[in-house]
Amino acid sequence: MKKLLLPLVTILFTFNAFAQKKVTLTIKHMLGSTPFAFGTTSTNSLGQSFNITRVDYYISQITIIHDGGKTTSVPNKYILATGSANVNEELGTFSVTNVEGIKFHIGVEAPTNNGDPSLWPSTHPLAPKSPSMHWGWSAGYRFIALEGKAGPSVSTTYEMHGLGNANYFQQTVMVAGVNIGSNVTINLDADYKEAVFGINVASGPIDHGANATDLELIKNFRDRVFKPGSGLPTSIKNVEQDANLSIYPNPSNGVFQIKFANSNSSITTAKIIDLTGKEIMEIDLKNISSTELKIDTKGFYLLKLYSGNENITTQKIIVE
Repeated sequence: MKKLLLPLVTILFTFNAFAQKKVTLTIKHMLGSTPFAFGTTSTNSLGQSFNITRVDYYISQITIIHDGGKTTSVPNKYILATGSANVNEELGTFSVTNVEGIKFHIGVEAPTNNGDPSLWPSTHPLAPKSPSMHWGWSAGYRFIALEGKAGPSVSTTYEMHGLGNANYFQQTVMVAGVNIGSNVTINLDADYKEAVFGINVASGPIDHGANATDLELIKNFRDRVFKPGSGLPTSIKNVEQDANLSIYPNPSNGVFQIKFANSNSSITTAKIIDLTGKEIMEIDLKNISSTELKIDTKGFYLLKLYSGNENITTQKIIVE
């Protein structure tokens, strides 16, 4: 019996070893369609000129989505992202084959948020920083610090520092990992033009708190800033390009229009999945050019498009 058991254990160990992959997260800082640089003038959604002189934010409570919607948490990982350098952070080694997306929060979770930063080793992301990323034990960390100049002459100072346990939001980005041997990389873009979407930066807001433009900033990071990395190989393809299909508006009030460029698309079915993984709706898309999708409950959903039984693309949709 022992002679048989030893080879079996060896085979199981080998299988598990091959299933392990080192996962790395990269985030490329962008300003619209161009690489981000401090002081570069751009225009927000209100037509206001602005630049950015500081952008710092925390990423925490990361979860990897993989292998048909399974999730694996990344324990005790904090990333301090700054505009001065793209993020290239090893998340750890996990039993994954194909990465399909990533979930994460901007900020620091309670009760860690309200702890003493001086207790962390000096090299840790949560240790005291300069410029400061911490307001004090009761208020906690700055989740995001965004500063710059705005207005017609780009000379009006604005500062938005978002914080607060109630504003610790999760975002989900569906993006296929890039596999090279036993390594897999999750590539994201962070578009800081979207960070000031709908915010009147030309008025010079100085909001360091939890319920003014600082909250709008955090929501923009949750809903608009992060996208699949541009110009990178991916197996979860762009839905508009691959299916000749558009989904609009997104975000919406719960009513979405799905429109094909032609009725000969290979897409046959759409499934709506909430972020717990529960399927809430299935739509037959065979031989149609357009249809309406209605979702009653606010929140984030995954729209999964199928050709027969094959899931060929996945996209996040938002009901506000």
